[in-house]
Amino acid sequence: MFNMNCNNYCNIYNYDYHTPTEWRYNSEQEITAAEEQRELAQRLTLEADRLFGQAKDSVIKNKLDIDYQSKVKVKDIEYKCKEIEKQKGDLDEEICLLLGYQVRIENANKLLVGDALDVIAECLRLRNCRQSMDLVFDDVEKELLRERELIFGINDQLEELQDKVMLQIRKLRTFVYNLTVDLRRKKNALKIEEQNENLNEDNVEISILNNRNIFKPATISTTEWDQFTLDIISAANKVLVDGRPIRAFFDKCLNKMFEDLVSQSAAVDLAFKLRVEEYLEVIEKLNEQRVETIKNVEEVQETIEKMKKAIDDREAYLALAHSRLLNRTRREGVELCRDELELRLYDEVVQLERDVKSLQNMMAESVECRRRLKQSTARIDVQLQVKQNSLHIDNELCTEQRKRINYRAF
Repeated sequence: MFNMNCNNYCNIYNYDYHTPTEWRYNSEQEITAAEEQRELAQRLTLEADRLFGQAKDSVIKNKLDIDYQSKVKVKDIEYKCKEIEKQKGDLDEEICLLLGYQVRIENANKLLVGDALDVIAECLRLRNCRQSMDLVFDDVEKELLRERELIFGINDQLEELQDKVMLQIRKLRTFVYNLTVDLRRKKNALKIEEQNENLNEDNVEISILNNRNIFKPATISTTEWDQFTLDIISAANKVLVDGRPIRAFFDKCLNKMFEDLVSQSAAVDLAFKLRVEEYLEVIEKLNEQRVETIKNVEEVQETIEKMKKAIDDREAYLALAHSRLLNRTRREGVELCRDELELRLYDEVVQLERDVKSLQNMMAESVECRRRLKQSTARIDVQLQVKQNSLHIDNELCTEQRKRINYRAF
């Protein structure tokens, strides 16, 4: 019987054969390894299922927590937006009120400098057109100058008030700007949160995961974020509260200015009124005096006419006496005697000459009196013209100018 082992077979065919024992061992090893891999796969499957469930629960839990935190954040931002808008509204209202004061101050400056001072200057110029003795530094002049000085002082006060109003407006506008910027940023944050609420795992780009530097971590803490808005609102409210008494101060100052101006304007008007009454009184007296003077002139003229007639009459009698004496000088002889008739004629001549001379002297005085009366009438006419001119200036021209002033406009 031919005896052949593995080694001999290998040698014959030049192959490296394994023994059945090795084959069985190898098969058992392969089966064992496959079983181990199968068991490992089962364990991995079970672990994956557990991890899938755990990850799903974690994702759902995290999503709910993030959604809740997002809503809380949105509520917080919305609340702060309302607070900012409320504070901003209060600031805008205060600025609007202060702008109203600014307009009032500007109108007052324009009214005082542009109108009132022009009126006063024009009144002073017109009153310089008074003539002669009427060009006097009277109460009207004094009150007009007082009113001008008062306006200069009030104008300086108004400029100071204007500076204070503008300073307060600038302060308030600074906080309005800061609040506006903060409000804009918070509304932008609300839009971002709204966008994030609309995002889900199905509508995002997976490619975003490839960019690891797409965002930077926030460096501002929640406390700092919360305190930032609180600080702005608190500071704005402090400026607002501290500035509100300024309006009361403005009202007080403007009312005081108004009262002073109205009081001084009344004093000026009263001075004009009293001065006009003085003019009217003097004019009335001058007119009465003129009438009486003209009447006196006429009376003196009548007296002069009577004196002329009386002188003429006496001169006629004197001529008669002289004629008689002249005729008696033609007597002859003893008849040319100085008899009683001669003496009586001489006495008559002396008396008539004395009467004529007295009448002539009286007539001369009457003529002089008439001349002086006419001069008085002329002076009265001049004074009436001067007074009428002054009355026209104060009662018409200046009164018309004073109508342009309206201190109640501010």
